Amino acid sequence: MTRKSAVNFNTQPNRTPSGFTLVEMLVSVALVLLMMTLFSSIFSMATNSVSTQRGISQNDQRARALTTLMRADFAHRTFRYPLPFTPGESPSTSPTPFSSRSGYFYISTNDPYSGLDDLIQFTVSSDILTEDPDSSPYFGKAQMLSDRDQNTPVGLRTNLRANSNQPEADDGSLQFNNTGSSSGAEVAYFVRNGNLYRRVLLLRDPLPVAGRQLDEQPLSVRGNPFFGHSDGHFWFDSNSNGTVDASELSDDFWRFFDYSAIRSSAGARFVGLSALNNETPIVAAGDLLADPRSRFGFNPVTFQSREHTQLNATRTGIFLGRFLHAETSASNFNWPQRPSNQFGSTNPQGNGNPFDIVNTPVTLNTTTGVVQEFSENVRGGPRRMEDLLLAGVHELKVEIWDERLQKYTTPGHLENYLITSGNNTIAIPGDYHQQRRVADETENGNAAPQNDFIPDTDDWGPEGSSIGVFDTWHPGIDRLSVGGSDPPPYIPLRYTPPIFPTGPTRPGINGVVIAPTSEPDRQTARADNRGYWQPNTPYQPGDVVFVPWTDTNTDGLFAWSELPEPKFQIALRCVGTQNTQTSAATPPTFPNTPGRRVRELNNDIEWESFDNRRPLRSIRLTIRYHDQSTDTQRTLSLVIPLTDK
Repeated sequence: MTRKSAVNFNTQPNRTPSGFTLVEMLVSVALVLLMMTLFSSIFSMATNSVSTQRGISQNDQRARALTTLMRADFAHRTFRYPLPFTPGESPSTSPTPFSSRSGYFYISTNDPYSGLDDLIQFTVSSDILTEDPDSSPYFGKAQMLSDRDQNTPVGLRTNLRANSNQPEADDGSLQFNNTGSSSGAEVAYFVRNGNLYRRVLLLRDPLPVAGRQLDEQPLSVRGNPFFGHSDGHFWFDSNSNGTVDASELSDDFWRFFDYSAIRSSAGARFVGLSALNNETPIVAAGDLLADPRSRFGFNPVTFQSREHTQLNATRTGIFLGRFLHAETSASNFNWPQRPSNQFGSTNPQGNGNPFDIVNTPVTLNTTTGVVQEFSENVRGGPRRMEDLLLAGVHELKVEIWDERLQKYTTPGHLENYLITSGNNTIAIPGDYHQQRRVADETENGNAAPQNDFIPDTDDWGPEGSSIGVFDTWHPGIDRLSVGGSDPPPYIPLRYTPPIFPTGPTRPGINGVVIAPTSEPDRQTARADNRGYWQPNTPYQPGDVVFVPWTDTNTDGLFAWSELPEPKFQIALRCVGTQNTQTSAATPPTFPNTPGRRVRELNNDIEWESFDNRRPLRSIRLTIRYHDQSTDTQRTLSLVIPLTDK
């Protein structure tokens, strides 16, 4: 019998238990952490990049908006030929029509090494379409006024259809909308406390009614002036109920009106669109804006521009630029409706005029950026921030083009350019060098001192100095009546007139004052100064002279009144000689317009008149600003042409 072996069906092969060791777990965790760290870093970098790009994009957007706005303002400037008027310049003899030199153009650079105290202010008109076809008018705030009885607090309900001669109707709307408009305005740009401000003040331009032009000063239906009340207040009927309550009486003009105005004995007096016309003579402050007394920010008594908190030994306190909406809307500013309560008769420091830097020093709160004396509710009146254009601004630098230097610089600089004539090297001051300020023959009754280009107390300008200022002025301003006998600070000319005592140029300008006799001297003379035409003097083609003046006072000193029109705007160039190169014994009748020729009596020398003026062709604005949220910075540089050619 066969024996079978037993089979164990439950028998299993020997196996090692499966799983991760501790080392494997540590390695895997480390790898995961490393990958998460890498992903986190990449995500953080991507987020920061997006944030940075957003900041750059925002800065670019600000730059585009700022560029568009500023270029539009400059494109509508009224002073199309920015050359300061010479004293007594006449519309009939000026080489450029006064219509292209209306209003004013003002630059003040103060410290030439700082971009925090530059100010540029000028007049604009939306009707000027040479560079910008947009004819949209300028808009600003205007409160509806109501006729008020002089003796009792009783008024008439305001109806703009019946009484449209007030700023509230200047925008053409007969519905109360708190808005006025005009085709002209004053515009000022400046930086204060890290903010770029644009202050706009409309020039009153009432719309004609039934073909009749309305008066620039608002009048009621009864012919009463809205601002001529004895208590110094004007009345606005905010609820149109025809009665007066305390909240509808005010003496705060610039809280309710974005209009240019000056102080008069009867209250605020509007500066209208007619004030742009410089062909008319100046009768009183407020007539023309070329007269600094009529401009916003200028002292209506002393012609000075208030740009700092106080006038100290160095002529500068903290830079203000212009008063902000936050300050002019404060309840104690009051000007120009009445003297400021802050500097009223009870205040021994002041005379009620906030633009008088000598008698009304102020203090700037560097935290809020608002003048402490007008810091109602800490940060100023109810209109604060309305004139803010850009925050986080580190610099606004204004530079002008100096034709002689062929570079951008500041007025009142000390830069020269060098020319070589023969064996000599001569330093020629630039057009806006301190020594280029045109001067009259006397200063306070005395002969002009040799160092008169150094600022002194009677030189006109911001707080007493004309250095660092470009101002177009007005031809009818008598400098003797404003604290000095100097004409405007800088009148750049292609060829410089003679120096003292026979001419107006400041001492220190190199060159000769009579016709040169040798070629090296002739080249030197062509580079700078020119003399008057002289009798019995040798001349050659290319020589330039000026019309001679007559010393009517026989004092040996040049006077503007002794030089015939058009002063030094026209010069004469020798264009040909015949038998002899010597001038006649008596001068010919020289033309007073450019492009004319005249031959001397002996038919030997022929002269051609040409325009000797050199206007300010362009300016450069450098704006540096910062975005705090992304910590990015941008520098914007704008080159603005100022002539139409």
